[in-house]
Amino acid sequence: MRECQQCKTCYADAVATCPTDGLPTAHTIEGEPVLEGKYHLEMRIGQGGMGVVYKARHAYLKTLHAIKIILPDLVGNDPQLVTRFRQEALAAAAIRHQNVVSVTDYGVINGTLPFLVMEYVEGESLHDLLAREKRLSPEHSLDLITAICAGVGAAHHQGIVHRDLKPLNIMICNDRPSMSQAVKILDFGLAKIKSGELLGSFIQAQTTGLMGSPYYMAPEQWADEDPDTRADIYSLGVMLFQMMAGDVPFKGSSIPAIMKKHVSDPAPTLADMGLNVSRDIELAIQHTLVKDPDKRTPTVEQMVAEFRHGVDPSIHTSQMPSMTSLPVSSLNVLTRPPRSNVYVDNVSVGNTSDSGILLLEGIQSGNHHLRVSHNGFQDWTSDVVCDGKPVEVVAELRAQQPTDPNAIPKPTFQTLSPANTQAQMSQHQVTPLSMQETIASPSQTFQQPKKKGIAGLVLGIGAVLGLFVLGVIGIVAAYMLGVFGGGAVPPNNATASPTPKTANSPATTVKAEMIQLPGGTFKMGRSDVSKPEELNQKPEHTVKVEPFSIDKTEVTNGEYAQFVAATGHAAPKHWSNNQPVSGTENRPVSYVSMDDANAFAAWRSKRDGVTYRLPTEQEWEFAARNGDKGDTYPWGSGWDATKAVMAVGNSEPTDVGSKPAGKSDAGILDLIGNVWEWTSTELAAYPGSNVDIIKKPGKRIMIRGGSANEDPAKLTITSSFRVDVAADQREKNLGFRLVKPG
Repeated sequence: MRECQQCKTCYADAVATCPTDGLPTAHTIEGEPVLEGKYHLEMRIGQGGMGVVYKARHAYLKTLHAIKIILPDLVGNDPQLVTRFRQEALAAAAIRHQNVVSVTDYGVINGTLPFLVMEYVEGESLHDLLAREKRLSPEHSLDLITAICAGVGAAHHQGIVHRDLKPLNIMICNDRPSMSQAVKILDFGLAKIKSGELLGSFIQAQTTGLMGSPYYMAPEQWADEDPDTRADIYSLGVMLFQMMAGDVPFKGSSIPAIMKKHVSDPAPTLADMGLNVSRDIELAIQHTLVKDPDKRTPTVEQMVAEFRHGVDPSIHTSQMPSMTSLPVSSLNVLTRPPRSNVYVDNVSVGNTSDSGILLLEGIQSGNHHLRVSHNGFQDWTSDVVCDGKPVEVVAELRAQQPTDPNAIPKPTFQTLSPANTQAQMSQHQVTPLSMQETIASPSQTFQQPKKKGIAGLVLGIGAVLGLFVLGVIGIVAAYMLGVFGGGAVPPNNATASPTPKTANSPATTVKAEMIQLPGGTFKMGRSDVSKPEELNQKPEHTVKVEPFSIDKTEVTNGEYAQFVAATGHAAPKHWSNNQPVSGTENRPVSYVSMDDANAFAAWRSKRDGVTYRLPTEQEWEFAARNGDKGDTYPWGSGWDATKAVMAVGNSEPTDVGSKPAGKSDAGILDLIGNVWEWTSTELAAYPGSNVDIIKKPGKRIMIRGGSANEDPAKLTITSSFRVDVAADQREKNLGFRLVKPG
């Protein structure tokens, strides 16, 4: 690909001169300006210390996107970058909030250059706004920081830290009616890949006048510690100070000078900058800039509350809705038909799965407009109130009537509260079609008689009566089946009857089947790998494993629900009323940390009178490679898409054992795909490895097996593939299975 050095337009390699301005083009990235055959790069729109951002258009949908590509020289210096960038991309994609630029896709160019596909927004950055306005009023600053903190808070409640908040990463869209909707946060979840990026960011600030990361970094980040949410709060405090004062609190002519001030110098006040504000505003900002994270403002919600009180003292935090107790909600949307497009506040948030479900995390408290669309159906709309509790909505779309396009019947819908979630979901499983679809129309059931007169009239009346009786029978049958939860359902926002018992409710004992393995010696790891994300599998080495038994499948929602009911342990965050969504009882449990898995193992050990635990990496790979056979996959040597729950766009796990052809020789299922699985092994390089394992602070644990969210064309998940995550990580595609000795 070549780019014009003047207008930044992208061209094919054969175009040596820009047809627009006649200037020579320069070669930038190998290959044509089309990624994965669908994203056509139109022009470069930005460049930072880590990557280049292009404006791109989808070849088929014609939608605009912003695509960030990591710089080639940075990739060449870090063999682990592709793997870690992908992990950060997954984190960024998990955030669904109107104030966060959404991540829609990820890929790797030529196996080495990772790229991220994001929502394209037009407007100006907060940096540009501050450069033009210099200082903002307290009221304007409050509007901005409230919207910014809403997006940041949505990520924080999922355990995601931005790490690089600065005015350049805050966009203000020019086509939104209010500031609360106009603010968009960029680069969420994209951590600094190397400490050397700081230098590039600072040099850029010196040469272009841009405010780079060093001006906004918390003291603990200078110590190369792994930052938590309070580091983001410090960065937000610096930005808030800049909005009010017209400049950042700490400046210097070199990186060490800036670092010293952040680490040891007291933060200046707004009065020091010649600004006369209330004492409460000063205290609110100073609280965010405390050096010690333990003494700093603890949450973004409290930061907004303290600053709001400073701006308007008549508003007391005790009188305001508690954002700490009701921070964000999860919104579970169930659509009929499935694979429908979902919009929140007119922003596309994705499509429901094959089962009709889409789980949205981090929805801000308040009223939201929900719209669901599907080709061939009328749009379904409703207003949803989020108050910090899980909200579940059933959207049933009506088919369009081609014979009378002007007749648009009002769509029916049901809003599920946590108290009636199970009943409503079980209704969906019993009656996948609407009543209009299950009851035959008159034209399908009766033939209009041709003979006129009395006989025709009698037959007509009989047909009408017959249709009426058929309708009554259908309604009674639906009632008996539980379609209406024991009574007629009003058309709008009805409340369902109490949740019915299911086969996998906590009252029913659910026990896993285990398979015994003899143990033995086998070759662990691989030496024939070369991709950066695979190097931690080197070298192949001999390992001995004692006999053990292992769960035939991952632990299911049904079994985990029994554990939750028996112990009072916190349920996964996407459940309602401590129960999984009806119909998902046989799917693998997810959103569980290592501690959650260990607590489950302790409970099951006490219940069964044996000792269960998480498998070691050695035991897991022994099971997946069929012991000393050393198979690449549990089913053999070659990849087969029909034997694993793993496909592009299939991010939803399915029932355990749904791919029986993918079982191991011993009959163990789902070792590859469905959900990643915890092991008990901490991150470490293999014996004799020359790969530099990059360790992050905190406990890092190896997980195995891949998930439904993986693309086999981009990432080769084999029985030996390994990746590490934080021990307290909870993800929708991360579960576990247990083992026991002998």
